Amino acid sequence: MRKYKKIGIIGGMGPESTSLLYREIVKAFQSDLGAYKDEDFPEMFIHNLPIPNIMDGIQKEAEVQHMLSNSTHILEQAGSEIIVFPCNSLNYFIDYLLSQTDVPILSIVEETSKEIKRKGYDEVLLLSTPTTFDKGLYHRYLDGTSIIRPQNYGWILEVIMRTLKGEHPIDEFRDVIETDYRKYEHIVIGCTDLSVLVNGYRNSRLIDSTRCLADAVCQACINEKG
Repeated sequence: MRKYKKIGIIGGMGPESTSLLYREIVKAFQSDLGAYKDEDFPEMFIHNLPIPNIMDGIQKEAEVQHMLSNSTHILEQAGSEIIVFPCNSLNYFIDYLLSQTDVPILSIVEETSKEIKRKGYDEVLLLSTPTTFDKGLYHRYLDGTSIIRPQNYGWILEVIMRTLKGEHPIDEFRDVIETDYRKYEHIVIGCTDLSVLVNGYRNSRLIDSTRCLADAVCQACINEKG
């Protein structure tokens, strides 16, 4: 029987994108490691954390930090050997999270940035929350890469909110990718709620942060001793 490191997921931002990460991790194990029996998959713990809104600014930083610290310790006590969070905006707190535990934490923004660097892209259009762009969360890891801010940021935030409400404007979002954004060769889906809208949509121009994180988790949780 294969033995993998146990995965802890700080979820809830949003809840649907958390379930998408779970499914993407399962798919990564199937495609990368040939998993199909129940015993071929890792143990996973999900703590759904209803933090205050951080999509368009960080108004309650101390409260969010307290909740993240508590979530990290819950996952640590459950036996997690890797901790991840399917939320790009939450990377604002990555240094704080790392200070709360000795358990390795994978950053969705860092893992997506690694994929961008691996492919040698020197310019990307970043579709994200205002917080992710304004706080320079991708700029931290992509020095030398031109990160373009879309002009219709209000519409993107509206699409994210509609997705959180369960409306799923899939056709509308994909149509904009094919029309308004057709001039951009590389587009980063830098919000996991937007990942919900492109799930199953194959477009070579897209770099989906949720899929990047799932692939990184699959590789990181392999226990070589097992």
